[in-house]
Amino acid sequence: MQTFTAPISGNYKLEVWGAQGGGWGNHDNAPGGYSGGWKNISKDQILYIVCGGKGLDENHYEDGTSYNGGGINSEHRHAGGGGATHIATSTGLLRDLVGNKEAVICVAGGGGSNGGWTIVDVTKYQAGGGLVGLGSPPFYYIDSGGDVHEVPTKGDTGGTQTGCGPDGIQGGFGYGGNSLQDGGSGGGGWYGGNASGGDVVSKNTHGGGGSGYIGGLTNATSIDGGTTFPRPKVEQNKDIWGMDTQ
Repeated sequence: MQTFTAPISGNYKLEVWGAQGGGWGNHDNAPGGYSGGWKNISKDQILYIVCGGKGLDENHYEDGTSYNGGGINSEHRHAGGGGATHIATSTGLLRDLVGNKEAVICVAGGGGSNGGWTIVDVTKYQAGGGLVGLGSPPFYYIDSGGDVHEVPTKGDTGGTQTGCGPDGIQGGFGYGGNSLQDGGSGGGGWYGGNASGGDVVSKNTHGGGGSGYIGGLTNATSIDGGTTFPRPKVEQNKDIWGMDTQ
């Protein structure tokens, strides 16, 4: 958690980026999303910024945390979804603000994590939102005696503006679903992505991305991680969240 105290009254540009999802095996990490826009802030008003942690990943790195709502694998404690990044006028993780949603200014969704089957185009699936997080791929491949078969599965697992998708192990406001077996976990978000595993979505497929939110901004946009969007940059007299005034 970090804070920003406005030095002057003005119209501030606020930007947030969600964290990438994790997983296991030889995979690409699904990116988080982007949200940005403008907010009138009074002098000395305090904003609370929570940056999402990249998803737990047993093969690619050791510093993943899935902080701020990324789901985890309930059985193996890895393959974690990326955490959401948000700015609010009240302190707390995003899920802690479920009874105070009006305090949330903006959210960028985290990417879902991959499951046991690893090959997927993360620009089409799993990525964090955007107003809607990208869902799980509606299929996976299985090698049976040297023959590769495409197996369908349910894939509507991305978070939305009003709730979680209908498929998979559901997350909720501010957090992604926790996966079972070899399934992928959901990314954190305004509403988190759902996870796979068990009897709901095949254990071999991936978690959905969490959704973004821009309801507290004007002239705003929210873009999923599978699409090109502005990247974070640090300049003198500017913070990494991209705050600027006009």
